[in-house]
Amino acid sequence: MRLRWFFITSIFYAVGSFAQNQNVFNPQAITVAVDKIPTSFNPFADEKLMGLQYKHLLFDPLFRWDKTQRLEARLVKKWQRIDKKTIRFYLRDNIPFHSGNKLTAKDVIWSFEQAKKQTNLHFLNKVVSVKYLSPSSFDIESSLNDIQLLDYLTHIFVLDSVFYKNNKNLLETAPSIIFPPVKKLTMSGTGPYIVQQYNPVLGLVVIANNHYWNGKLPTQFFRFTRVNKPQSRLFALLADDVQVSYAIPNKFVNDLSENTSKRLVQVPSSNVIFLTINDKLSPVLNNKNVREAIHLAINQQGMLKYILKDNGQVQASVVGLSENKFSKKKDKNTLLMPEYNLDKSKKILKTVKLPKQMSLLVMFDEVGNTRKVADALTHMLDKIGIKVVIQEVDSEEVWNNTNLYHDLTVSSWQSNLMSRDNIYEDLFVNSFLTEYLKDKFKLKGLGDNFQSQSKYFKSLQQDNWIFPLLYQDKIWAQDNKFNLQDIFSSNGIPYWSLFKVKKDSHLLNHEG
Repeated sequence: MRLRWFFITSIFYAVGSFAQNQNVFNPQAITVAVDKIPTSFNPFADEKLMGLQYKHLLFDPLFRWDKTQRLEARLVKKWQRIDKKTIRFYLRDNIPFHSGNKLTAKDVIWSFEQAKKQTNLHFLNKVVSVKYLSPSSFDIESSLNDIQLLDYLTHIFVLDSVFYKNNKNLLETAPSIIFPPVKKLTMSGTGPYIVQQYNPVLGLVVIANNHYWNGKLPTQFFRFTRVNKPQSRLFALLADDVQVSYAIPNKFVNDLSENTSKRLVQVPSSNVIFLTINDKLSPVLNNKNVREAIHLAINQQGMLKYILKDNGQVQASVVGLSENKFSKKKDKNTLLMPEYNLDKSKKILKTVKLPKQMSLLVMFDEVGNTRKVADALTHMLDKIGIKVVIQEVDSEEVWNNTNLYHDLTVSSWQSNLMSRDNIYEDLFVNSFLTEYLKDKFKLKGLGDNFQSQSKYFKSLQQDNWIFPLLYQDKIWAQDNKFNLQDIFSSNGIPYWSLFKVKKDSHLLNHEG
């Protein structure tokens, strides 16, 4: 009871200034406890500043992934390949922006220009041109194949060029918190919701766009409330202060599953925890058999059960959850599922002289599972005579400068891309493994040849230099009366425009 009172007091303090008018506690509003609130409303801002769920809330992309790993055309109604380098796209008719302006191909061209200026979307370097043909059509010339390009276009959100040319500072300057809350935030996209009230520290209230091109929305108001700690978000749900909560701690999953009025929603994710092996300090690790012994000693299924509480899966390959609807060729390098065999591991190491201890570098993650995995690894490797000393860091700069000077590393990574080629390329240039892989590719003399790098990466997995230990589900929780499980894409993004009360439920007034 004291814990609940402490939490409720904390929540009241946190949202008190956020609820300065009656609209915030509109009884029809659905309150969602989240870990992050946008600090930018530019859809081409880094995801740390504006997460994809908010980008989809206020803007629309050209394409998006549905929950069955199929590409869904959004602002585009059809497309066709013209030649080896060019695909022609046709926009849907009469799509309005929030400002009332109508979407045209000029907005698409301008949005591409903004994306090139403001993002690190490396695929844009492969786009030769985006050419205006008519108000409803445009060509994209690139070196990418169909699925690669369409996958990347899920990250191109279209801006109202007329509106933003007259309000240039809106894309560059984040709303101030000096005079919170900001009311009726000025922006213009084609998305399903419009910002009604905003405070970058506390939360965000959105109201349905009554002129949304894709029809009437089942939920008129959302209130996204920032609650930093996963445990606090869980208590907010149990206290009925919120109706939906993101990132429930794994250790509370079993307790919540017994609650009849609340429901867990496990969302498959490409968030993966990697282990890498480096032989720069301990030459014995260059021995393929030693690396195999290390892998054999790791009980990945056990970690899945006891660390993730089965909220995830074990995949042998980094692209295990990627799209497969477009791949006609079978992958000759398909990896076997990892084997756990302690006796076999000990037998391999019986004649090998091991160093007295090895070092393991861990990249801190907010969920805390990388450290738990590292601790589990120390116990498992101890059983085969390998002593491990853990060092944890929380700085990307420190990680990049030191990870090659440790025998083992543990880190997590996630891509929102779904094409296999795109996932590999994203991993190579935009992950905690980037410096490690650059070093491996350089030693192999591969240069920047992506096809050679991809092939070699698969051999690095086969030879146990690097392997994905666990894929971590995203864990959400909700009141039973909602359809939260139906709103997620196959790459784990919630599309809040799909959220609604189940047909057999009645939304009870929530007085805050």
